[in-house]
Amino acid sequence: MKDKFVIFIKQNGFLLFLFICVCAVAAGTIYVSTTELREARNGRVEDLVILEEIDSEDTENTAVPENIEVSYIDEEIDDEVIKDEALNDELETEEEVVDALAEDAEEDIEFIDDYEEDDTNLVTDEHKAGFLPIDGKIITNISEDTLIYSTTLDEWRYHAGIDIKAPVGTEVKVPLSGTVKEIIEDDLWGITIIIDHGNGLESKYSNLGTKEMVKVGIGVNVGDFISVVGDTAKIEMKMEPHLHYEVSKNGKNIDPRSITE
Repeated sequence: MKDKFVIFIKQNGFLLFLFICVCAVAAGTIYVSTTELREARNGRVEDLVILEEIDSEDTENTAVPENIEVSYIDEEIDDEVIKDEALNDELETEEEVVDALAEDAEEDIEFIDDYEEDDTNLVTDEHKAGFLPIDGKIITNISEDTLIYSTTLDEWRYHAGIDIKAPVGTEVKVPLSGTVKEIIEDDLWGITIIIDHGNGLESKYSNLGTKEMVKVGIGVNVGDFISVVGDTAKIEMKMEPHLHYEVSKNGKNIDPRSITE
């Protein structure tokens, strides 16, 4: 038996030696690989522990699975970025609103600066008439600081215009260009025509004899005849024949003579 073993060694010694070497190399490789794997595992565990410690500080020591920790950190960062972007957009929007309001305020200020305080008694050259509607004596003035006595009513009262003496049938002409605004038959003032001259200036003619010479909406020029003196004003029927003539600026009566040159 021993002889056979010796003969086997002699015949297969090289192969046996080669087999032993291969086994040794394989064993060494396995050992090295196992060691690296353990070190890698140890290192990963340390990394995971660090992540857990960081996350525990941010989430008040709440235990979260490993994959959720990484995802949660990324989402938190993204949320902060989104919030920052939203905040920036909001700030830009607020700045635009503020700029727009500032521009509007500047426009309003410019408008106020350009605004002129209305003066009811202010009549420009454009609204200056060269004559009264008829030629005649002024028998009743406009009430300013005092009341005017009415012979018809036998009382002192406010008088909104002037009365110009003229025979019935005297033609009434327009002292300023404008547009016929109203033609009415008033119970007290009789046939009345109102003309709009623009910019708040209006003239009113009462105690007329006809309303057929003009129509509402037509334009009239300086010197055009619009009616004739009549006796239709019951509130002044005891007076001499005359034209009752009023002028108003922005709804307030002014002396008709203030617009004549």
